[in-house]
Amino acid sequence: MATEQVRTLELGPHFTRFVDEMRAAWAAGQDATLPERGRRLLEALLRETPADEAWVAGLLRDRPAARELYRDPDFGFLQMGHFHLAGNGGAPHDHGPYWVLYGVYRGEIAINKYRRTDGSTGTGATELEVVETAHLTAGSVFPYLPGEIHTPRSLDPNGSIVMRFLSGDVDAIERFRFKPLDDANTLVPTELPKAGRYQAVFGR
Repeated sequence: MATEQVRTLELGPHFTRFVDEMRAAWAAGQDATLPERGRRLLEALLRETPADEAWVAGLLRDRPAARELYRDPDFGFLQMGHFHLAGNGGAPHDHGPYWVLYGVYRGEIAINKYRRTDGSTGTGATELEVVETAHLTAGSVFPYLPGEIHTPRSLDPNGSIVMRFLSGDVDAIERFRFKPLDDANTLVPTELPKAGRYQAVFGR
């Protein structure tokens, strides 16, 4: 998936405040409370930003699959913006040592969270079960912590604006992805991947 980059913070006053407050949150302490503190900041951005602010207007106008809105030069976190049509999503995966916040500005997405049930931790065949399914609508944010297996699906037929905050660059690390092994569990764009047998693959 090609990722567009925005090279400036001229994305509006709400976005600028969000970045400033997120940087302050990281400077205050990168402990186990940081994902929750970050979640509250992203929720405020989603709920308070008007549709004509530059970052929202650009996503609505251009409908990019992935756009890098901000990359922090000191702490390394990223804020991604996405316009996803209904059915957009992939196979179960984790983000390695990083955590992620999924938020929705407009539309709706669902996210499955999985766990391995066979005790395996490496590559090869494994069994996944669905632990929970989160439904996110406008203004809501859900965190996934390091190592948590998950995958989203966009549900709104008119498209969803999804904001994905990453604590680090997941494209620069090796991490797990899970490919279905059962013929009955092939990936379907209109459905979240089910529980079943998967092949765990580790890499970029």
